[in-house]
Amino acid sequence: MGKYFSVTKKIEIAASKQHAAFGAGDVLTDWVALQIPKGSSCLKSVTMLVRPKGDATPTDNDFACDIVFSTTNTFSLGTVNSAVNHRPFPDIIGLVEMTTGSYGVNVYNSTAIASTGLQGNDNEGGVPLVLTGVPTTGDNVGYDIIYVGMVAVGAFRWDTLIRLNDASGNMDVSVAGTTIATDGSSMDIREHFAAGDVLHAHDDAVIGTVSSVTDATDLELTSNFTAGALADDDYVYNLHPITLVLGFEK
Repeated sequence: MGKYFSVTKKIEIAASKQHAAFGAGDVLTDWVALQIPKGSSCLKSVTMLVRPKGDATPTDNDFACDIVFSTTNTFSLGTVNSAVNHRPFPDIIGLVEMTTGSYGVNVYNSTAIASTGLQGNDNEGGVPLVLTGVPTTGDNVGYDIIYVGMVAVGAFRWDTLIRLNDASGNMDVSVAGTTIATDGSSMDIREHFAAGDVLHAHDDAVIGTVSSVTDATDLELTSNFTAGALADDDYVYNLHPITLVLGFEK
């Protein structure tokens, strides 16, 4: 019998990069390291969770993208939210294509859900795929490292209307605190943020980690934001708008 395991990776995209739309062929993320148990493993499935554009309703991001795997991060894919580098990539070990057909028929506006199991074909999207990494050192000798990168095929957009509301009476950006108040065109932040989300302003200033979402406009952080680091009307972004869940067989 096969032994199955999964690896979940939140993909970080700087708030300043999310503040402008992505185009086809733009890098979503350069190489990110993943650790998998030592030796070759068979990638059986990929599920991708994608947060929406920062508007009311909201608008889902159900666009295609390429997910590529490499044994090294030596050759950069390029700058995030810019065209992919046209260079040789000799260390690539696999590619999975997530198409618009990978997304569920029902529209989950707050989180678009794509899976390689939805396209209806054998070997669809590029799985199953055997991946062999590079042995790690130190405390992780039982694991190998592979790298994952992502390139947009469709026009992903996370630009937001959610802004800090220093005038609400619930927060004062000049005084450290855990309460964040927002506003912006009838927004309901419960459609956008959840406990555990890491929030940054559009200039990449750190806001903090969400503890709970109080209501349509307010949330609580796990610790105080830094007094003076934020400003009224700063745009608010989730630092990890994409999550990958990779299912392996060993």
